[in-house]
Amino acid sequence: MDLKEEKLRYSKEKLKEAKAIAILDAAEELILEGGLNSLSINKVASKANIAKGTVYLYFEDKEQIIGTIAIRARKLLLEYFKKYTSDKDDPIEKIKGVFWADFHFSQEQKRYHQLITFYEQNTGLNESGELANMGKNISLYIKSIIDEAIEKKAIRQDLDSASLTFMMWGTSVGIMQLLQTRKEQLNFALNKTPKEFFQFFVSTMMDSLK
Repeated sequence: MDLKEEKLRYSKEKLKEAKAIAILDAAEELILEGGLNSLSINKVASKANIAKGTVYLYFEDKEQIIGTIAIRARKLLLEYFKKYTSDKDDPIEKIKGVFWADFHFSQEQKRYHQLITFYEQNTGLNESGELANMGKNISLYIKSIIDEAIEKKAIRQDLDSASLTFMMWGTSVGIMQLLQTRKEQLNFALNKTPKEFFQFFVSTMMDSLK
């Protein structure tokens, strides 16, 4: 392959990549505007200013588009976990950092958090390839923090780190949904802000581990 052909191939690859990104960006905007249920291939094509048939050249259906965006979301979530834990030496503070990373992610990256929750609630959706691997990477990262806490005897020695990782993930998802759907009740019945209630949740969880 000569230089001219190489440049042409490179240009085509960059164009293909740009169109795929444009489709994903358009889908993200639609999700932000109307939620996941409002997403359709027709709307994505219109938003991205490309033909509907072109969308199908890159994605089989809207579920695959959502799955690809969910990969973005999980990558960013893992960055949040690292941001709120990697600078801490105390294993207890690291575990707290896991919870608070999820809280800040839900507040600062709402559409990505919505996507992750969507996948948690729709177990019939296919999680394979990079999407499944990202989920595993997140679980392994959290598990490593728990393993460290057990090794340093900062938390109970009888705890199973894999099961605790699973439980922390599930309870955190549930609490985030509660904070989103019961804000008025929190204020009226408990006189607490979502952050104050989450602080109570984290404290209670940490007490149960000691």
